[in-house]
Amino acid sequence: MKTLNLISVLFVGAALTLGLAGCKHGPVTTTPIPGANQPTPPPPPPSSRDNGLPPGAMEPTAPPVVVSTNGQIPFDTTGSNPWAGPLKDGVEDKTTLKADTVYFDFDSSTIKKTEDKKLEDVATYLKGHMADALRVEGNCDERGTEKYNLSLGERRALAVREYLANLGVDSRQVTTVSYGKAKPAVEGHNEAAWSKNRRDDFVLLVPKTP
Repeated sequence: MKTLNLISVLFVGAALTLGLAGCKHGPVTTTPIPGANQPTPPPPPPSSRDNGLPPGAMEPTAPPVVVSTNGQIPFDTTGSNPWAGPLKDGVEDKTTLKADTVYFDFDSSTIKKTEDKKLEDVATYLKGHMADALRVEGNCDERGTEKYNLSLGERRALAVREYLANLGVDSRQVTTVSYGKAKPAVEGHNEAAWSKNRRDDFVLLVPKTP
């Protein structure tokens, strides 16, 4: 019996010795805890599903914004003209386009249908003579104040300039002036005379021949 007890004690002691030796010299490892001391990954990019597109589809590029001007042409109302043609040294020609004089209704700057063909002819001429410039002279009949008629004559001249620009004429090629009621084409105090004075005259400015 004593022999068995001694063997048991020796066996237990040897096991303890081997266990201590294994703890001392064996590799020490730890099992990581998910999420503990780990760097936070960056958030994923937004899914195309958020925009109603299939996975992997590219977001479409928005088209450029087009601002409509409704056919309006910006006008220089300061009296200056950027046209580099014969405005400075040109010769005035009042006869070539005289037959195309545009007439207006009373107190109106609206271009009448009857005048369309005249303006088409003027546009054709200017586009075929790019060295020439055109001065549009707005006029009124004798009724109304001087200030009002100067304003109305300006509107009439600008209306023609815009019309020509919309027909393809370079708007820099055309300048405008208003004479109000100061230059009647026909003297008189009746509708027959007034109808001839509510008009836009065309004066060509032609380069001097050397």
